[in-house]
Amino acid sequence: MVSLLVSVVGIVLLTILFADMFYNNTVRLTQDELKVYMNTLASDSFSPDEEAAKAYAEQLGGCRVTFLSTDGTVIADSQIDASSAENHADRQEVEDALAGGDGFAVRKSATLRKSMIYYCRLFDGEDGQFLVRLSVSASSEFAVFTDALPTVVWFLFIDILICLLFTWIATSFILRPVEKLTREAATAGSKEVKTEYSELQPLAKMMTQMNAEINEKVEKMKEDHRLEKLVLNSMEHGIVIFRSASDVLLINKTAQRLLDYDLNDPIKCFETDIEIAEILAAREAASVYRKIEGRDYSLRFTFNEKTSVLLITDVTESMAAARSKNDFIANVTHEMNTPLTSIRGFAELIGAGSLPPEKTQHAAKTIIKQSDRLSDLIRRIINFSAIDSDELPDYELDLTELVHETVSAFEPKIGQRNLSLHIELAQGVKVMSRRERLIEIVNNLVSNAIRYNKDGGALYVTLEGGEVPVLTVRDTGVGISEENRERIFDRFYTVDKSHNGSGGGFGLGLAIVKKLCRKAGWKLSVDSKLGEGTAFSIIFEHKQ
Repeated sequence: MVSLLVSVVGIVLLTILFADMFYNNTVRLTQDELKVYMNTLASDSFSPDEEAAKAYAEQLGGCRVTFLSTDGTVIADSQIDASSAENHADRQEVEDALAGGDGFAVRKSATLRKSMIYYCRLFDGEDGQFLVRLSVSASSEFAVFTDALPTVVWFLFIDILICLLFTWIATSFILRPVEKLTREAATAGSKEVKTEYSELQPLAKMMTQMNAEINEKVEKMKEDHRLEKLVLNSMEHGIVIFRSASDVLLINKTAQRLLDYDLNDPIKCFETDIEIAEILAAREAASVYRKIEGRDYSLRFTFNEKTSVLLITDVTESMAAARSKNDFIANVTHEMNTPLTSIRGFAELIGAGSLPPEKTQHAAKTIIKQSDRLSDLIRRIINFSAIDSDELPDYELDLTELVHETVSAFEPKIGQRNLSLHIELAQGVKVMSRRERLIEIVNNLVSNAIRYNKDGGALYVTLEGGEVPVLTVRDTGVGISEENRERIFDRFYTVDKSHNGSGGGFGLGLAIVKKLCRKAGWKLSVDSKLGEGTAFSIIFEHKQ
């Protein structure tokens, strides 16, 4: 197309150039002819009248002959009436002839209304000097160009045919191999690009190298995308990048599940939750807490100029820890307040002398008892807190001997409750631990079995040997309800809500047992039926 346009423009420009050259050449030849004609006149003697003008015009083949006086007045003219002609003194050819003997000009005739070529010469006559002017009609440059147009059109037609022919040749024999090479390069993938044309071998080699680089980059992008998707979908946290509730740019599986999100649907809570909708409208970073599927989650919203980000974090444990901390403080305060109130009350009575002498001894015993209870509470709290920081090494212990020794120490309390004790211990059972920790565990389990047993009930302590020893302490007491079973290992949690100390428990015993078992890697389980009894079992698995 470009070649065709260039050739067409070239032909048109050349036509204009040649038309101008032809016109100038024609004018020059005509001037020479008029000089020859003028020389013919110069060899004759004639009178400058109308008859002579017409005779010479006929002799010169129709050339216009005009006789003029030196002042520019037309004396005679072969084609017009001299009396109607205007003065020619201002004509260029006349001025040049008067000045130099002859003059030449090309212009449009004011009389004949067409382009003329004029040649004028000064003659000496019998009655004085006069001017002879010869003129012939001439075609303009535009007329010359117009006359050449049919030929130009044929040239253009031939040019178009030639351009189409060369285009077909170029397409068939030059461009088609390149197109074939391009198609092969586009479909080659990681294979080598080949061509049967030696001239295109460097290009094929370059395309092979480019394909290899592109494939490498594509594979890297795919791997990065796969890893990004794997990381996002493996996150415990939910993440959402969005522009609006219905324009979600990215969402991982965790967020999809928690928000109950279906692809191509709006995120429901963004529109139905009033607090979240207000945050999105304000576009200020904020957090809200929601319970989803029975767990607590933090929904943290952050915003930038065009997109918004939602990070969903499971805060169940942290909120439970916060609640546990608050419960711990409240329970410790309550547990310490009870004995302190009793101690302060009796101390004030003694200090004021308000107690009769016979009741002073009872008050002193109560103060001592409550002081011991307070000291025991503090010791248990310290012991519970020290478990995490205890890094002393374990050593091998005879669990059979330790359990028998520890349970035997409870025989007086067992007798007071009129309980029957059944001990069945495998011999020579060894475990890796520390004596004080195992005594703490057995003490707590046995004391709970006595405390929550029925008067006249039974207490069973069994120890199974083997590769994985199992210790079980079972009572026939009140049992534990389903609602309390989930919380019996919480700190300061007791089934007896009175906290009056009548049962002797602070709610730390089972919490200590669970913490010690978790630290050692042992499995602690409970099996209980309300009104029938409870069994605690410890499986002494080897710590990995």
